[in-house]
Amino acid sequence: MIALRKGRIEFFRHLYRRHYAAVQAYASQCVRGPLHAQEVTSDVFAHLLQQMVSGESLIERRHPGCLRPQLLGKVRTAAINRWHRERDTLSPDFQAWVAAGSRWPWGEDGQLALAYERLPATTQCLLWHSVVERDDPAFTARITGLDHHAVPAACDQAMTALRQARADLYLERLERPDCRDVIERLTQRPEADPAEAWDHLRACPACAAVYKDLSQLDEQLEAQLPVRLLGWWTGQRYLRAKAAIPVPLVDPPFLARLLERGRADAPAQPSRVRRATAATRGSRGRSRAASSLKSPRRSRAAVAVAGFLVGVGAGMLLLTACEQQLGPHRQSPPTSGPSPAPDAPPSQQATPPPALSARFPVQANAYTSQQGTSAGPDHPGARALGSSSVLRYDRVDFSTVRDTLAVARLAGPSGGGARIELRLDSPARPPLAHIMPSADGSVNDISVPITPVVGVHRVYVTAHCPTTTDRCVELFAFGAAPSLSGALLPLRRP
Repeated sequence: MIALRKGRIEFFRHLYRRHYAAVQAYASQCVRGPLHAQEVTSDVFAHLLQQMVSGESLIERRHPGCLRPQLLGKVRTAAINRWHRERDTLSPDFQAWVAAGSRWPWGEDGQLALAYERLPATTQCLLWHSVVERDDPAFTARITGLDHHAVPAACDQAMTALRQARADLYLERLERPDCRDVIERLTQRPEADPAEAWDHLRACPACAAVYKDLSQLDEQLEAQLPVRLLGWWTGQRYLRAKAAIPVPLVDPPFLARLLERGRADAPAQPSRVRRATAATRGSRGRSRAASSLKSPRRSRAAVAVAGFLVGVGAGMLLLTACEQQLGPHRQSPPTSGPSPAPDAPPSQQATPPPALSARFPVQANAYTSQQGTSAGPDHPGARALGSSSVLRYDRVDFSTVRDTLAVARLAGPSGGGARIELRLDSPARPPLAHIMPSADGSVNDISVPITPVVGVHRVYVTAHCPTTTDRCVELFAFGAAPSLSGALLPLRRP
């Protein structure tokens, strides 16, 4: 999404291939036959691309952390719109659901959806893909940006957060202290025997219902959450259809046409400028010749010299204007290395900077380019990052180190929850490492294991903040290190 916001339309194919099977499977539950399902799928993705290209918000308010429920909701809306035009194209079950008023089966209450929407964006996305859609941990890691091995533990923490949010909604409506004490005790230990609170639960049906909901939340979430978020849900039929749909290997027609149009427009613009320049130059030459005919008293030599000088001056002015117009459209010569990012200055594109050793410490202010960062408020050598910030370091050389640790000297907000992510060669690739600062807010050197890297790479440093607070992480240095014993240099407090 970051690349798409910068105009890199070709990155849309990653979103398309990652979510195609799910969108097609859900569309097949709403409409009849694969042809109608494919038509709805193409409309949904084309509308998503239109949102991105036109600058509309990519994230809706109801599901700020997860694209998949948004796409499935668009499928449902597109299918309902067919009710008024092509009712016979809907599947029988979906048609009956719409005819009955498109009711959302809230069950006993609607607190589960409200509790889910209170969770952080990454937690929402993790719960949806791991619990509802039951995607494999590797796919869930790519979607959420977590490390593959961290997904199971993160799922347990996400379930605990959802259970607590569900209990908090109930506690907010309570005034009786005895009800509050019982629910808080059972929330902290949902697997405990409720015998100690049995008298209260027997006399209070509301607390008994909440206890039953919390104790069965893990088993019921897979079936209850998607119904409360989407309204229409077929469960196992959707999951079986998704597993049977192959990922497309080619771009969708609307994306291929847009990319082809962009490639065609790039060389066409300079040729139009050249034709306009030639036409202007010819018209001015004719006007000079006509004016010379009206002055018979001038000698032919004087007229020729004057015409030549005027023509040279006009030509120089036109060439200068042409150079200014052609500047943004001129294509850089092909290089053997990776193509520079859109934010790279022309001087850096023409002359590669010297390689920067990946061995820790790589100073934070040695970046090639940055977006959304600032100098540390108290330490000018540091960089403060927020959730939309990017630091880019070109030509970082890992070829002589083959280290097994990634290290960062950083500080974060008290209470934890923030982290930085290191990516190689592209901000869209899965992170090489997630590094979380100390929860006490102090400056520390933190190391995490990584797969050894070889070669010269471009390194992107991004951050994740637990709230909307801007620039929650302060980075001083990062890099690679061989082992825990030799990883960290003596820490000098800034």
